[in-house]
Amino acid sequence: MGSCSSQQMKQSMKAKIQEAKQKQSQTTTPNRQTTNQNGMRSHSRHNTYTAFQSNSDLSQPGQSLKNLNFFLIYRNTNFSSFYSLLKKEDKEFPFTTIQHNNAGTVRIIKSYKTSDSKYIAQLLKYQLHHPNLIQQFEIYEEQQKYHVAEENNNKIVVLNQKTYNNEKEIAFIFNQIVEVIEYLHHQKLTHGHLTLECFALFGDKYIKLYDLFHLFMKKKPTLEETHYLPPEYFDNQEYSEERDIWSLGIILYNLLYHCSPYESNTASLLKLDIQASNISYQDKISDEAISILQQILEKNPKKRIKISEITKHPWFKKQQVFLEDDHIRETLERLRQSKKLNILQVYLLKFIINNYPPDKLREIYSVFRSLDLDNDGFFSISELITSYSNYVEDSEKTKTICTNIFQKVDMDKDKKITFEEFILYAFDRKELIEEEVIDTSFKLLKNKKNFITAETLATQYTLDKEYFTEIMTENLKKDYITFQNFKDLMNKTV
Repeated sequence: MGSCSSQQMKQSMKAKIQEAKQKQSQTTTPNRQTTNQNGMRSHSRHNTYTAFQSNSDLSQPGQSLKNLNFFLIYRNTNFSSFYSLLKKEDKEFPFTTIQHNNAGTVRIIKSYKTSDSKYIAQLLKYQLHHPNLIQQFEIYEEQQKYHVAEENNNKIVVLNQKTYNNEKEIAFIFNQIVEVIEYLHHQKLTHGHLTLECFALFGDKYIKLYDLFHLFMKKKPTLEETHYLPPEYFDNQEYSEERDIWSLGIILYNLLYHCSPYESNTASLLKLDIQASNISYQDKISDEAISILQQILEKNPKKRIKISEITKHPWFKKQQVFLEDDHIRETLERLRQSKKLNILQVYLLKFIINNYPPDKLREIYSVFRSLDLDNDGFFSISELITSYSNYVEDSEKTKTICTNIFQKVDMDKDKKITFEEFILYAFDRKELIEEEVIDTSFKLLKNKKNFITAETLATQYTLDKEYFTEIMTENLKKDYITFQNFKDLMNKTV
């Protein structure tokens, strides 16, 4: 009986993974406008290929660029084929690290049981990508386990182990936390289990949400996690945006006061305290900080501040956490001056950026947020014109300049610019073609014969091999890329 049950579970697990892989191959990068209530995207893989024409210039009518944000690879093979175990977790660094056999890149690996197949399926389905979200690169299935290779930083510090006494530092950290949760809400996802322990510093000042497991795998909260739950939880226990927003307020309270707003140490008393919501705000923090806490920790969820309004609060402006105008102006000028990319350059450049250290990505995302005036996850031509007029120049040429920028950067021609498109033109490409960056990126992509093949890119972006065969043949007159080809293609982007 046990054997039969185990076999059924294994078959069910494989079915879920296969379904996720099929859905992954039939979708495009999500944004607020193309994501339905279940988070699924609608453009088919078949249309991806048939829309491609022989000319690889993205400006051609009918040209289509798909799956640009599909970076998470699923492999039904041992991770040891690609990585070597470097060091098991210990008290000093509680993460198991692995090293890429070709490139030497060090990453974290996390292992999951077959019963966690839903989590793996959801990772493949959503393909989440944000500068303040831990990046996942590959999933390996072996011996009824899943291993997920994630980004690493030798200075990872879980946020509950860090103490801040400066409101400016706290505002800088909290702004990143709010933005990544807002991104998840754009994808129609709620977390529901947010605590300080869900976030970690990667380096000195950049925060990452590294607990994605409980984004998809719901559970009964522990006593410690209950401190972060809103009053309405005890009535309906639903996962809602308002629930996440309340949790953000408790996180901010902890950062500012270094303690929970509740002193109860039993579940029954804590429940009463949360339902009463008689939170004390001592005057050792600024009036603006108290004001934002009160708006987030509003007992009535219908009156609670919306997540899109949180970073507009005067507290953030007072703490000067936003970019200088000069930084936004320089990026807009870079958008104007950047060379247009062909399809092959786009896919290769995007792969390089995905493997780039997060600090620069965060800066570019901050600029993107400044241009996204209505906080809907992308910006339109009218928003670009407004921003260009405010930061660069307001003249008769402005509309023409912005139209040219928009036509170049809006690579899928859907009349909106997403972060995935924006970053390809906002990044200083000179940084991306440095010898060390080019060498590491090629080693991560190449096969055992030292080539980047159509099959390699097809696996990376979950597309047909023929799609990249035609793109490569159009650009290189062959269906593989040598290191020199790779280097030349990237040098031509500058």
